[in-house]
Amino acid sequence: MKKIATASVFLLSFITFVGIQSAYAAPTAYIDPNTGGMLFQILAVAFTLLSGVIFFFSSRIKMGFARLMRNFRKGEDNAQETAPDNE
Repeated sequence: MKKIATASVFLLSFITFVGIQSAYAAPTAYIDPNTGGMLFQILAVAFTLLSGVIFFFSSRIKMGFARLMRNFRKGEDNAQETAPDNE
């Protein structure tokens, strides 16, 4: 049991030492000058893809939304018809 405790203390101190050293070794607040351009290119492709999918499936999206609203209204009508009158 003593060997396990000694090994775990050694391992914990080693991990702490390595973690502190890596935190000081990392450059602080450095951003590559072309990161904004890369980000713009990625977001432009993602936006184009998303708008294309929406345009391509627009009729299906409208039909599904109309069906959802119709089912929602039908559920409300059924609930009003089955509600007991308190008069």
